[in-house]
Amino acid sequence: MSGSRDEEKRSLRRAFSDGRSGAEDGSIHSLASSPTLTPSPFSPALEDDKGFPLLSPSCPGFGKNIPLFAAKQTRPQTRSWLQTPLAPKGITILMLRILYFLLVPLLPSPLQALLPADPAKPRILRKIHPTSYLDGLRGVAALIVLQSHFLTNWFYPLRSGYLNTESDTHLLQLPILRLLYAGRASVAVFFVVSGFVLSYKPLLLARSSNQGAVLQTLSSSVFRRGFRLWIPIVFGTFISALLAYNDLYTPVPNRGELIPPVFPTLREQLWHWWGDLCIFWFPWKATVDGNDTVGFAYNGHLWTIPIEFYGSIVVFVTVLGLSGVNRGHGWMRIAIGTGLVGWSLRGGRWDAALFLGGMVCAEWSLMIEMECSLPGSQALHALLRISKKALTALRLHLHPFIRLLKALKDLSLVILLFTSLFLLSYAGESASPGYYHNFLIPYTPSIWESVALGHEHFWLCIGALLLLFTLTNSPTMQRPFTWALPQYLGDVSYSLYIVHGMVLFTLGTGLQEKWTGAVGKIEWAGARVWWRSLVGCVVVNWVVIFWCADLFWRAVD
Repeated sequence: MSGSRDEEKRSLRRAFSDGRSGAEDGSIHSLASSPTLTPSPFSPALEDDKGFPLLSPSCPGFGKNIPLFAAKQTRPQTRSWLQTPLAPKGITILMLRILYFLLVPLLPSPLQALLPADPAKPRILRKIHPTSYLDGLRGVAALIVLQSHFLTNWFYPLRSGYLNTESDTHLLQLPILRLLYAGRASVAVFFVVSGFVLSYKPLLLARSSNQGAVLQTLSSSVFRRGFRLWIPIVFGTFISALLAYNDLYTPVPNRGELIPPVFPTLREQLWHWWGDLCIFWFPWKATVDGNDTVGFAYNGHLWTIPIEFYGSIVVFVTVLGLSGVNRGHGWMRIAIGTGLVGWSLRGGRWDAALFLGGMVCAEWSLMIEMECSLPGSQALHALLRISKKALTALRLHLHPFIRLLKALKDLSLVILLFTSLFLLSYAGESASPGYYHNFLIPYTPSIWESVALGHEHFWLCIGALLLLFTLTNSPTMQRPFTWALPQYLGDVSYSLYIVHGMVLFTLGTGLQEKWTGAVGKIEWAGARVWWRSLVGCVVVNWVVIFWCADLFWRAVD
């Protein structure tokens, strides 16, 4: 028997040495084809003296391109959840796996990022683009809208300006500080940012005189814009209709908030919701005017969406008309766009002025990028069209003056920033805007006297335009809006805008009524109870709102 085994080993070695030229890769398949390899009569497979199977059709990997030594290796087998043994420990592991599979997708995105990464799905790092700061700015504005609707439910006098009356002396009513809850100022920021974002790409293509690409981009934008705005609203207001049917809304008496009506049957409730929705999103209304807004019963905060769609079309048509104007390296488009902004303000249309002003800022941003992409002398040479030698000599003589101009530019941007924030702090709901803004009243054009909240809309429009222009010129001021938190707020901003009202006027006002005995009152008898209830509602409302906004963002938006 031992002689037979020795003979088999010698045959195996000869086959291996003779077959190397035909099996350079050393695969088991090439050796298996050798006629000298036959199964031993003493075992169903060839084995060495240590009992390892060598070559047999029953071996794992037989016929595949696997190295010879792989036949001696054993891979650990991992059990799937179907192979979990039905023992107490196995059932516990199975239940934990199922819970993990079901609950992890429900966690907010920031918490999911803290879990161990799946090797099969590597995480993609966020890329910061030249316009990423606009996403952060929009996210911060959405957070301020949420804060506005929450805080003024608890203390309505915050809507008045500082020293509007003798009792209006709260610290948060001071200019700039009141931006923490200035909802209308945030709406102005929404509109001017939309004008910038919607026009940026087609204006960039227009600078290369590629009319075909401009038309293709605008065509795609016009087609997708309605779906982008309205599809999330359909889902969001459908949830609102279900909440209304279950009578979960608690109105705020002194706010005049639109609360959905309650119907006796679900069919009637959904039929009323659908009818209201069709009227609300009808694009061919006689007028869509920011001064005569129409609310939606199932989410009163969505009054801005028809204006958003209207302003988007205004931007697309204006960019189309100006795409062929290529004189002056973009200066002609800026001059025409600025004239349209002034014309809109002269006509009392603050909404159109904001969208068109965002378009002007986008063109200005592209001019800055073009200048920064060239060395300083080349940029000035392209703009001034003088010889490079003369330009170099001019730069040497004017170097101290250029340094002074740079310092003055930085100082002027800081002044513009505080000016824009001051104007955005204008309070329009009270009899006067407050002690620090009263001097602006005589400088308001007369046409705004007949417009609802006209003084406020005019100065908020100027403030939002100045803010975006300032950020466009200052990478340093842009940087905070590219941090992780503002970028995440920018991701969920539209979802946050849609869902926050549903939570605030169901769970929020419900807890407020339960814990304080009243909703929307200016004062309560027990200050300690009021403050304790306020802190509790802050925690509960914000956790639920951001959780719902994150889920809505990933599932719908």
